[in-house]
Amino acid sequence: MSFAVPATAAVAAGPTSAAGPTSTPGLFSSREEQWYQQSLRLADAHQVSLGAGVVVAVIDGGVDATHPKLRGQLLPGAGIGTDAAADGLRDDDPDGHGTAMAGIIAGRADVGDPAVWGVAPAAKVLPISTGVRADSDEVARGIRIAVDRGADVISMSLGSVGHATDAEERAVRYALEHDVVVVASAGNTEPGDTAVNSPANIPGVIAVTGTDYRGRFWGGSVQGPQSVLAAPGPAIRVPVPTRVSEDGLDTGGGTSNSAAIVAGVAALVRAELPTLDAANVVNRLIRTATDMGPLGRDDQYGFGLVDPVAALTTEIPLVTTNPLLAARSPGAAAAGDATADSSAGGSAAAGSLTAAPDDSAGLVPSKRSAGPSAALWILMLGLATVEGALLGALAHLLFGARYAAMRERRRQRRATPVDPSWPPPGHAPAPTPAWPAATPAWSAPAAARPAPTAVRPAPATAPPEPAAHIVRPQAPPGRPTMPVRPVRQYPPASRPRAAAPPPPSTSTGRPVDTRAWTTPR
Repeated sequence: MSFAVPATAAVAAGPTSAAGPTSTPGLFSSREEQWYQQSLRLADAHQVSLGAGVVVAVIDGGVDATHPKLRGQLLPGAGIGTDAAADGLRDDDPDGHGTAMAGIIAGRADVGDPAVWGVAPAAKVLPISTGVRADSDEVARGIRIAVDRGADVISMSLGSVGHATDAEERAVRYALEHDVVVVASAGNTEPGDTAVNSPANIPGVIAVTGTDYRGRFWGGSVQGPQSVLAAPGPAIRVPVPTRVSEDGLDTGGGTSNSAAIVAGVAALVRAELPTLDAANVVNRLIRTATDMGPLGRDDQYGFGLVDPVAALTTEIPLVTTNPLLAARSPGAAAAGDATADSSAGGSAAAGSLTAAPDDSAGLVPSKRSAGPSAALWILMLGLATVEGALLGALAHLLFGARYAAMRERRRQRRATPVDPSWPPPGHAPAPTPAWPAATPAWSAPAAARPAPTAVRPAPATAPPEPAAHIVRPQAPPGRPTMPVRPVRQYPPASRPRAAAPPPPSTSTGRPVDTRAWTTPR
């Protein structure tokens, strides 16, 4: 039997305060609360219940009765074995594990660090010590002693790998028959555990896994089909004997803390609703838990993250039997048997490990029927098809005519291509003017020659040099050189030549050019 001991790290002592959780709302500031107390809203839960009149048995290595946080919170307990204190009021665990669990359940806030206070500060702790180490027989004996001493809740932050012994199962049945809520830690992965430990895997026991400050499943916690609830596990400040830490406080993590928190919440419910039996207390805890994983019960969170305020204030129908002992469906039994066989080496009795609540009892919805039926899927598909057809028809009415006209214009442009050359089709080319034949001596008769024109005198000052795009035309050979004005050259396509009239004819039959000599533009 190995303990689910949290890894501890020494921390500095916090400021002292005389304030306690029994005062008015808003007593604790964020500086005076730990993260798990804020996330679970324990200060709000304490306005409803403090756990007064409830006895929580802590089966562990004993509890240090001299710690200020537990002064007046302990009842005379019992010890099992020669290495345990007879009254359980001595912590024999090397890490002070039992004192830490008792402090989480019922630690006082009016002494020492005000941020360290119990989930049920008005409850009483009954320490059942197993000494330095425990085995399965000692755990079974401890459960029976706790029941006989009047415990209302049993908290076991310990466990061993594999299937529980017959003695442990009989002891758990004995506790359930005597109206006791039994809580146990699921186990930690640090020592190499891969499945829910015993006695947490016994049907009827609230097996508690761990969550982190974000409410997500904590990687240091084991998981399995026997998981029932989840609660904060890592980085929790707890009281320990001064031999472990000089200031009497340590910070540790593990599902041991998670189980102690759930045990404290069960004490709050039993104090506020004293007429409820253990079966209805368990039913209230799992029905009001916050479902953090897949819909319904799952291997990591079980039924969900425990919610103290909801467990104290929500109206829940009564049940007649413990929901963790309800009859299982064949599918659930087969899954539970397979898991139990793998962890217990194929034991024939392993099938009794994973009793799950009956879905028909209204605890959780069946995961197989969580989705819509086939008829609903077909109906939804038909509605989607009709909607798509209507949208398509509407789009055709709005944009169909415009789209068709645009397609027709494009088709016509493709059918009649435009010739980019000049002149365009249908344009008659300008006739070529009839120039006189060029002769070296210009032998036209004097009568046929045009009258000479006065030559413009050159300007006094030389004209400015034309720009680069201005050219000077050259006179044809054989013609008199005349000063001409610079002209701008245009592309042939931009200035089409006009048709010239036919030149007049002389009696000699030769064409005569009667135009003045100018530079063609």
